[in-house]
Amino acid sequence: MNPRAKLLTTVLFALAAAPALPQAESPAAVGSTASVTVGTGPYKGKYDFAPTQACVIAAFGKRPMGVSVVLSSTSASLSIDMPSIDEKHANEIQVVLVVADQRPGQSPKSKASVTYEIDTRPDAVLEPYQKAERANKGMSGKATTTLMQQNGRVLVSFSGETKVGVKLDGEITCHKAG
Repeated sequence: MNPRAKLLTTVLFALAAAPALPQAESPAAVGSTASVTVGTGPYKGKYDFAPTQACVIAAFGKRPMGVSVVLSSTSASLSIDMPSIDEKHANEIQVVLVVADQRPGQSPKSKASVTYEIDTRPDAVLEPYQKAERANKGMSGKATTTLMQQNGRVLVSFSGETKVGVKLDGEITCHKAG
């Protein structure tokens, strides 16, 4: 399992096991939502992520507006990285969905997961640590995205296929910072 998948798996299980902490919601965070549908295989189905989790569109330093967020639910973790939310770079996205294998009768200590990944970001937009993380695998899968901006919100819809042919469709609604 690659280091990113291990990290997401660790985050998924830690969040699933941890008690919920009360968090103050900023007005901009209310209503942020995400969902991903896995089209084939044993984990086929829709995975939804709570609207109380914040997802913010922001620019860091001299970079353009983009989104980089990790969301979790009791059965899955979703990471989306889109370095730029302009139409010219709309199909440059990384989607990582980690689904917990929760079979009946399975010991809680033997939790496993499956990772689905699409990464179409060119090396030129990656930070040095992201380049190192991806050094041995390169870009994977294919995706098309649709961007819509309205009332300080950005809707990113994506449809794609992993390197091994698993179809992923999803969307995330985020709020612009500030």
